[in-house]
Amino acid sequence: MLSLPDHGAFVGRAAEVAALQQAYRDEWVHTVLIAGEPGLGKSRLVSEFTSRLGADVVVLVGQCPESGDNGVPFAPFVSIMRALVRRIGIEELTALLPVTRPALSRWLPELAVRAGSAEPESDRIRLFGEILTVLEQLALTRPVVLVLEDLHWADDSSRELLAFLVADLAQRDLLLIVTYRPSDAEPLRRLVAGLRRNPGVRVLHPEPLTKHEVGRQLAATLGREPDPGIGARVFQRSKGIPLFVEALGRALRADPDRAPEDVPADLSELLLDYQSGLPDDAKALLRLAAVAGSPVRGGLLESATDLTDHALDLALRQLTEQRLLLATDTGYEFRHSLIRDAVYDDLLPIERKRLHTRLSHALITDDTLRADDWRIGELAYHAHAAGDLPRALTASWAAAAAAESEAAHGERLRHLDRVLALWDRVPDAAMLVGADRLDVLERVVGTCHLGGIVEHGVAAADEALELLDATAAPERAARIHYYRAVLKNQSGGGSVGDLDQALELLPEQPPTVLRGEALAELAAFRVFSGDAAGAARAARAAVAVAEQTGTPALAARGYAYQGLAAASRTGSAMTYFEKAHAAAADPQTLLTVVLWESAALVTAGQHHAAIEAIQQGLRAAHETFRFAEAGPILLVKWAQALTALGRWPQTLGLIDESLTGQLPPLSKAALLLCHAGIVLAQGSSAAATSSADAAAALLSDGQWARQYQLQLHTLRTDIAIADGESRRAGEVVAEALAADDLATHHHEVWPLLATAARIEHAPTDLASIADQLPVTTVVDTAHRAVFTATRSSDPAAWDEAVSAWRTIGQRYDLARSLLGCAEAELAAGNRTAAREPLREAAELAAELGATPLTEAAGQLAERARVGLEVSRPEPAAGSPRTFGLTARETDVLHLVAQGLSNRQIAAELFISGNTAGVHVSRILTKLGAATRTEAAAIARKHGLIEPD
Repeated sequence: MLSLPDHGAFVGRAAEVAALQQAYRDEWVHTVLIAGEPGLGKSRLVSEFTSRLGADVVVLVGQCPESGDNGVPFAPFVSIMRALVRRIGIEELTALLPVTRPALSRWLPELAVRAGSAEPESDRIRLFGEILTVLEQLALTRPVVLVLEDLHWADDSSRELLAFLVADLAQRDLLLIVTYRPSDAEPLRRLVAGLRRNPGVRVLHPEPLTKHEVGRQLAATLGREPDPGIGARVFQRSKGIPLFVEALGRALRADPDRAPEDVPADLSELLLDYQSGLPDDAKALLRLAAVAGSPVRGGLLESATDLTDHALDLALRQLTEQRLLLATDTGYEFRHSLIRDAVYDDLLPIERKRLHTRLSHALITDDTLRADDWRIGELAYHAHAAGDLPRALTASWAAAAAAESEAAHGERLRHLDRVLALWDRVPDAAMLVGADRLDVLERVVGTCHLGGIVEHGVAAADEALELLDATAAPERAARIHYYRAVLKNQSGGGSVGDLDQALELLPEQPPTVLRGEALAELAAFRVFSGDAAGAARAARAAVAVAEQTGTPALAARGYAYQGLAAASRTGSAMTYFEKAHAAAADPQTLLTVVLWESAALVTAGQHHAAIEAIQQGLRAAHETFRFAEAGPILLVKWAQALTALGRWPQTLGLIDESLTGQLPPLSKAALLLCHAGIVLAQGSSAAATSSADAAAALLSDGQWARQYQLQLHTLRTDIAIADGESRRAGEVVAEALAADDLATHHHEVWPLLATAARIEHAPTDLASIADQLPVTTVVDTAHRAVFTATRSSDPAAWDEAVSAWRTIGQRYDLARSLLGCAEAELAAGNRTAAREPLREAAELAAELGATPLTEAAGQLAERARVGLEVSRPEPAAGSPRTFGLTARETDVLHLVAQGLSNRQIAAELFISGNTAGVHVSRILTKLGAATRTEAAAIARKHGLIEPD
């Protein structure tokens, strides 16, 4: 009988182990993806790496079960957290948690006991945030390596949690390692593509072994040097796959006279040889385990087998001694999934069905199996495979309910889809589940609405509405119309018709929350479609419903949409946003309010107020663990406000910080446009062109990108004018102004018109466009004034523009208008009137570092023989040694010395956790410190921070 070794020879992976060790030491890296076909030794590679770590390193391993979405939501992470409890104890784990009613208590009975009768948090992002907090807080005291095996089998919820962790990991001593098989499956392909865009992620692709490495592994397996030619033939047969090399070597060692070509060519047949000498009981148990899936709980094997306790113990011992099964904390797993696949595939269909039936019955007779237990999904899977369709139907229905309690939208949808697939195949399906097909479809639509699963949800809504008599069940029909509208709006398609239909079906009295939600969605749709009046009406109605139904979150959103609709009247808008703040009773709602408030304030030119709102939003984003979702939008608005105020060094620093992290393409493009505008004003046309080109590559043609497309056109026009290429500038303008949505995006069109007016021979009738363009904010008014003044060269018109920009506080635009005013006065022969605006323009330009504008002011003064006395800042005096730390790094260093984690630092400084981690790493490097404690000590010694 052949046995699989505990660990065979480990050859040919020195470079990969070194790469993992480098990633572990590299403060910039927080995740390593290891991709490779089955049998390449991905798990063995990780095992070798972790075995070389120090004893103080906490290594946590989670295995994605082969049952995938048919099993437990979050399965690998449940295993990881339970292993962590065993490692550090429930006392320390509790101390790491930020809340008293942790969502994690749903996974960990020990936490549930401590929480007493308190209901645990059920928010999905709160659960993710708790896991992230636990891992990062743990990493403050000791290094942590988190291993996620076989991502290709992960359930939907585990994939979402992994994406969240990779996006938000901020602690230096925490490394995440993920193994997976490359696949064309859309969920895995999309996830991996997203992960790889993160700058903190590295990817390893172990290659098959070389001929020499195959010879080394074969020699270790045979216990001697192989005969001449054997190594080459094994290499040819195995294609360098380590597991295949091992299997061939074991077969040749068992039968030395056997030639490699006489060994079965198929790897599965080779792997089946490992059970050839097993007793019948052990073989039977191995087959049962293969059908159960890997890993399998020990209790399930015990319940499903017909072996006596003694025979079961003996069979398990034989299987573990032969290394076919490995013991885990809760049961057993196959040493390699290919072995499990080989055993399962070798079963006859009738054998598989019989074993699935046995496992199904074992789960049914389990007295501890509750209706809301995650094992209900396991029962549904085995019952379906066993052909017990009624049981599969009822178990899938119950599993969908259990997944709902875990906020596992993908798994719930999968179970509901199975119910629908079985509906016509099971007699009396409605009676069995206590619901009709329309009920199931409605739950599918609701799940898709919660999970943002657009196409599936829209299709289910279409079918549901065909089955539904809206006259008999108007509220039910309205709910489905509302869900379909929200789903279509998420895809950018828009569905105002569904919202109108929902509102027509819902009575105004008595008011319902559903009607309020439909009104709020309609307000959002109208405000972003440029219909401010329609948005205001819908938002007012939503607020009225919220007040009558006692729904503060809905009221907050309604007030926020009223504020957006009234953005042209700043005072009114702020009144609405004040009411929205008062109604926002939780951080998540507050974050939604602040997102819209910051957008409205920036549009209205209220930049100082916008920055205050943005910083409040960033705090809420950290508090709710939604920085990855909301942070990029807020950072873009912050950069736009700082740019407008002329605080360019701060803006460039913010952009630099933000671009070090992972950003959505649209947010990155918006920041690049800010960067391009600043460097162009500073005199670098080439740098501006580079950033503009990078932004253009990121911008789609979608509705949400439209405002940035117009900003890009304005920027390209400015660049062309700066380069003296009037014809190119005219072409850009002509292309931009040929669109039919100019009125909808008038906030972006006005600066384009003001810039286009500088072109000597504009290719378009700018005046007619300007006459039809709305003016709804003071910023619009200022741009229109510049447009008018540029075309008329009237000093009075320029005075109007100067006054407008002075009121708003946009210093660069003010300086340009002052220069325009001086030019107009000089053209009118009024040198005295030109002197003051020219002097102020030159001074502002010098303060901003706007070199071309400074030079233009100087040249104009020289031509007009107007003396300028521009104050220059005094050079900075010598300073003590700073180790090259920037001002931002010094701020971070103070917080490091206070013992704050990267996430706490991020919340204090309104930056992402990743950015905080980058700063901490740079500080440690510059100070030559190995730890945060050492960095604080060096800082105190050299006076960088105050001593304790």
